[in-house]
Amino acid sequence: MTEYLLFENFIIIISAVFIGGIVKGSVGIGMSMFSVPIIAFLFPPTKAMMLLCFPVIFTNFLQMDIKKGIGTFRFLPMFLALFLGLLIGGKLILNLSFSFISIAISIVIIFFTSLNFFGINLKNLKKTNEKIASIFIGFFSGILGGLTTFYAPPIITFLISINIEKELFIRTTATMYFFASIPLYSSMIFHGLGDYHDLIMSLGLTLPAIFGQFLGAKIRTKLSNQIFQKLILLILIIIGFSLLIKNLIKLFI
Repeated sequence: MTEYLLFENFIIIISAVFIGGIVKGSVGIGMSMFSVPIIAFLFPPTKAMMLLCFPVIFTNFLQMDIKKGIGTFRFLPMFLALFLGLLIGGKLILNLSFSFISIAISIVIIFFTSLNFFGINLKNLKKTNEKIASIFIGFFSGILGGLTTFYAPPIITFLISINIEKELFIRTTATMYFFASIPLYSSMIFHGLGDYHDLIMSLGLTLPAIFGQFLGAKIRTKLSNQIFQKLILLILIIIGFSLLIKNLIKLFI
């Protein structure tokens, strides 16, 4: 616990979570992607992830905005298919190469996200076909998630592709992350990757995360739906390339 409270470390951790909160508030995703690498300069990646436990759970809970209705029943079949795929993917991981899987995922993310970025999308998809496509995407994402923990990018790309309104996008992704993060962090704690010191610090980091999220939400009101979607796609492209480069290095070095 004391290493977290060293002045330099404390300032860096709070700043990282605050910046992650701004990104999360602005576009609905990206808190861990921005915060964890910064904190990981000071501590092991698993520690960095554990410090994001309560900030991730609380910020996603707030963005679900339950008083408006969860707003995601339209995508309930996709979420059910996602959880089924996660179970199956978790079984397959024992027989497949993590690096090869991650490289394949990153190429898929880069390809489909780039198509969306340049205007090739599914916004005219009929409702019936949308439901079928969403079930396929959910199941496919679940398989990938069970193998690598990277389940969100294909779903986010799909949501952008069908051109849903940004506030519905925020509530839908928040619901997905909220319900997925609880078993994720529970599993990490169960396997000894975090202790009560991490959880106490994580609880304290909820405040800068929520404050950053509040500022990010103010920024989001200034963004048109088109600019909002372009920002999401840029973040996904960054995720895709970082995943590709990291696993190519692991594979060949």
